[in-house]
Amino acid sequence: MPKLIADMKNIYGIVDVGTQQIRVLIGQRDERDGRVSVLGAGVAPAEGIDDRGVANIERAVASMERALQQAMQQSGTVLRRVWVSLHHVELRGEWSQGVITFPQPDHEIRYEDLERLRQQAAQRPVPADMELIHVIPQTYHLDHRRDVRDPIGMSGVRLEGQFYLLYAPQTILHTLRRCFQRIGVEVEGFVSRALLAAEVFLSPGHKASGVGLVYLGTHATAVVLYAQGVLRHFAVLPLGGHLVTQDIREVLRFILPQQAEVLKLQQGVALASLVDPEEVLRLRLPGVPEPVEVRRRILSEVIQARLEEIFVFVAREIEKAGLLKHLYGGIYLAGGGAAMPGIEKLVEYVLGERVFRVAVGEIIGRGIVEPLLHPQMAGAVATLSLVPTLREFLPPLPPPPEYKTTAKEPSAPTPSKLMERLRSMLEKSFKLPQDLVD
Repeated sequence: MPKLIADMKNIYGIVDVGTQQIRVLIGQRDERDGRVSVLGAGVAPAEGIDDRGVANIERAVASMERALQQAMQQSGTVLRRVWVSLHHVELRGEWSQGVITFPQPDHEIRYEDLERLRQQAAQRPVPADMELIHVIPQTYHLDHRRDVRDPIGMSGVRLEGQFYLLYAPQTILHTLRRCFQRIGVEVEGFVSRALLAAEVFLSPGHKASGVGLVYLGTHATAVVLYAQGVLRHFAVLPLGGHLVTQDIREVLRFILPQQAEVLKLQQGVALASLVDPEEVLRLRLPGVPEPVEVRRRILSEVIQARLEEIFVFVAREIEKAGLLKHLYGGIYLAGGGAAMPGIEKLVEYVLGERVFRVAVGEIIGRGIVEPLLHPQMAGAVATLSLVPTLREFLPPLPPPPEYKTTAKEPSAPTPSKLMERLRSMLEKSFKLPQDLVD
């Protein structure tokens, strides 16, 4: 009989909702080395979900349930609560700051003070039809000391904090909550797949020198940039791997969309110069007795043209942040598109920066390993790794209202005003026996 996840110490569940796949991981984090031990993993096609959110709630619920059942059966647990990671083009962020003061200069900064500061920074008008999902602390200033990373234990009078607020569309979050309610699972919070991947896979040293992470999804590409140890820029572009598939379908009109996707994944190369011009692919098509020949170099040229366009837009985001030619830690790639052969050389050619794939295996400990090494699992593994501290990224809860209550002596029930007036009138008009008046 599976054991409830709530009864198992330090074991968590996450659901990574994409437009191509839904991924579920169940596991725990080893506090000694920070590695993740994955006990159960489930993957299902994201049916009923598109780039705008949930398109068909029945099909979406069925897909989520399949992935959850796989992970629960493998781990021998029953999920009751999960964290949900998103990668959506309409994620929107802004900067905010909070300032609090203390009456005495020897006041020692405590965790409660940082929470009060977060509460103040989050008190901003929320954009229409959006919901606040992240309040991420960046840096603190304590009196005249600037760029303090962890002020707890220090003393001062004035504490200022810089925070990054991230919003997601309300309709998408409400529909996803409804999907999980139908399954009987509670959503603890929503998080950004790309931001958490950057938090986990970019080292503090790289963040200090300047570094970027580009998360290549099916319908969106996220750009996360760090400099001087803090987040400098976050953007989600409406460009993704589905455009590459569409281009292949347009050029090779005799194949079906699903065949174009398989061709991209199995034979695609991001840089055409890496492909032998004479190499020929023979495709089997339904209803056609003879295989159709396609030069692999042509396929790669189609892929390269679209990827170059995507990374030109990425370069514009880097330039907008003022970090072009200043990302000394390089660019890290994550997501399904990062697995394509030759993509590092292509991005180096377009951006002029050193390029690396995220090393998902570096943070995986015991348990399931092999299925998680693909770059498309980076967001799910990063989310599971940060679950013990994810509440520090969520919007702070408003303080409970204070009620002042005073104890009262129990008193006998008093007659209503109507009965008092009626009795007074009777006494003045008639001399009736007291028991009758009562």
